[in-house]
Amino acid sequence: MACQVSSTPDVHLLSIINDNQDDHECCICLYDKNLTIVFDCNHHVCLPCFKQYAITKLNSRQFKYDPNIGYSLGCPYGCPNTLLRELHIFRLMDKSNYERYKTFGAEEYVFYHQGVICPTPSCGCGLILDESNLKILCPLPIGCGKTFCRSCKTLWKDDTIRICPCQDDRQNDNQAYSFWNQLFGRRRESSLGTFKKCPRCSVNTEKDGGCNAMSCTLCGLTWCWICEMEFRTDCIQSHWF
Repeated sequence: MACQVSSTPDVHLLSIINDNQDDHECCICLYDKNLTIVFDCNHHVCLPCFKQYAITKLNSRQFKYDPNIGYSLGCPYGCPNTLLRELHIFRLMDKSNYERYKTFGAEEYVFYHQGVICPTPSCGCGLILDESNLKILCPLPIGCGKTFCRSCKTLWKDDTIRICPCQDDRQNDNQAYSFWNQLFGRRRESSLGTFKKCPRCSVNTEKDGGCNAMSCTLCGLTWCWICEMEFRTDCIQSHWF
C-alpha cells in the first residue's frame, strides 16, 4: 500500500533549502556546498548527503511517524524536535525509493492507528477496524476480497468456521499456562526480576537475554520489554538491544 495524495504542495519545497550564502558546513561531509537543507536545530546537510542519509534510514526503516507531520526524518545528529515538515523533500531520493517511502509511511499510519496490513501477496491493503474483530475481510475494490485472521495473519480458508484454529490452540494451552504461573510465576518474578506480563493477555513472560522484542506464545503478540507495549519501529531506534 502507498499514500497516493501528498499532504504538502510543491510550492513549499524550497522553504527548507538554503542557498548557503553564509558558507555553513554540511554536518555529514563537513564541506561547504551551494545548497543545503536546514533543520530546526540549524544543522545544515548538503543535498547529496541528505539523499544518502534518507536512503540509508529508509533501508533500515528508521523514519519516524508523527501524527501531526507524517513520515519524516530528524537531524542526523539526533537533535530533538527536528523532524522535517516539508515531506516533498524526500523526492530527492530516486523514484523507486520515494515509492518505498510512501508505502512505509502509509503502513506506519495504519500501525499507529492500531490497524493491520492484509497479508495476501500483492495486496498489502491497510485496514483500520474494530480491535475486537479477529476475522478480517479485505474489502473490494480497494483490497483483494480475501479473509484472514487478525492474530496469526493466515488466510481464513473455511468461511463456515467462526474461530481461527490459532485461537483454539491458545485456549487449549490456557490451563497449562495458568498452572505454570501459579506454581512458578510469583516466586521467580520476585526473586529474579526477569518476568513481565504480556500487555495483551497478562501471562508472565521470562526474558533470559537477547533483544527486547518479546513474542508471547499464548496470544502471539510481539511486544517491547522496555515499553511493555506492542513492539513498534520506534523501539528499534531507541532500545533495540
